[in-house]
Amino acid sequence: MATRKKTDTASPVDNWLKRETPHKREALENASRHFDNSDHLTVNTLESIYSQESSFGSKRGKRGTSGPAGDFQLKKMTAANLGLTTSTLNDERFDIDNASAAAGKELKRLHELFTKKATLSKSLKTIPVSDTAERKKFAIAAYNAGEGRIAKAQQIASNSSKDPEKWIDVSEFLEAAGASSTSSHETREYVDKVSPPTRGHWVTVKGQHIFIREN
Repeated sequence: MATRKKTDTASPVDNWLKRETPHKREALENASRHFDNSDHLTVNTLESIYSQESSFGSKRGKRGTSGPAGDFQLKKMTAANLGLTTSTLNDERFDIDNASAAAGKELKRLHELFTKKATLSKSLKTIPVSDTAERKKFAIAAYNAGEGRIAKAQQIASNSSKDPEKWIDVSEFLEAAGASSTSSHETREYVDKVSPPTRGHWVTVKGQHIFIREN
């Protein structure tokens, strides 16, 4: 008789608490200083992205590659623009302190793009998202799919009489904006996991991060 494999029911928070170290926690908390009261971004947002991008550092890829790599799966060009060295011998995307700081800067930059009508190309601009909680979703989506793809989906949503400031409306047009069905599904799922629809907030109690649900 074949042995049935046990199903892993551990949540991302459970997995983080298993892999968390004082160094990693400090790196993420330092990186979260790029955020402020004008956004809904927190250290827990970074933790969630860390989970989705590299399973808390367990799947980081190859050093020096031009594609996504490291703790936060930054592309080589993006990392270089954020001031990181990305050579094979010294790839700072694999340093939790540098990678966390870069991810925090990038997430804040993306958040800022959706506070205004930012010009990405001659024919492509972001549409400002007035609600801060919604804007957070756009920033997270852009981290995963790129700001150009999200801005294009916004434009198509607006032209289709949908609300370009609501992620649930804009997310319907990722394929129309040029993403594959697989990539579109991944981005929608990514936003749901990093910024869950369940209302609540995170608190840190004795060094452990706990999600408090709100009715």
